[in-house]
Amino acid sequence: MNVREIGEWLVNGARIIDLSLTIDPEKTYFHFPVKEVYNRDEPSLKIETVSTHDDGVFWQKFEMSTQDFTHLDAPKHFDREGLANHEVPVTQLIGEAVMINMTHKKPGEQVTAKDLEESGVMVRKGDVVIIRTDWTDKAFGTRRFWSDQIGLSLDAGDWLVERGIKALATDFYTDPQPVKACEVCGALHKVERSEIRNHHKFLNNGILLIDFVTNLGAIKRDRVILIYLPIKLKGTDGAPARVIAIEET
Repeated sequence: MNVREIGEWLVNGARIIDLSLTIDPEKTYFHFPVKEVYNRDEPSLKIETVSTHDDGVFWQKFEMSTQDFTHLDAPKHFDREGLANHEVPVTQLIGEAVMINMTHKKPGEQVTAKDLEESGVMVRKGDVVIIRTDWTDKAFGTRRFWSDQIGLSLDAGDWLVERGIKALATDFYTDPQPVKACEVCGALHKVERSEIRNHHKFLNNGILLIDFVTNLGAIKRDRVILIYLPIKLKGTDGAPARVIAIEET
């Protein structure tokens, strides 16, 4: 079996499941569409070869934003006085996680507090919550990923904060849909900035955000151990992260 393709491994009786997107410079729309919405240059993503095996050693350099692909938002992302990426203690980067299945949500819809309540999933204080819609699996790297983005309603943000969660991992956007397509011309335009209030709620309360995880359908149990390790970049608002679930068999 080719481990490059399956995205999961069996180690000491536990399934290790990779929930991370591969950082691929050939992908489009991997970042908020700032060119289309703001007419600003898109953040660059480059992986360049510096030396080849013919030179005796193969090594490369890369350049990317802190907010692309599967990544972690540290409190500093929206809280001026919050912890920067490198300051987040490692104990905050691992935890028992519970999954809430919202795969019935359609493009452009929101996951609401009512949805979370009616799921019947017991969320405990200190849990990491994973909300699954499969939107990242279906649309990441396409314009549709943003124009038809599934969102998290403001009351759902309140519902999660009130339960004292440790972190939130999602495969969709953690606020109401950030951009919308014009019904007449199809151009993308932003929603009002007040609509990113969930980010403020979570990060101002020290709740880490793990954005754009993938492969959540590989998780079979309601509870797993989630490990979400960002690159330890000094002073940043966040960083690309390798996210894995450990599931007892």
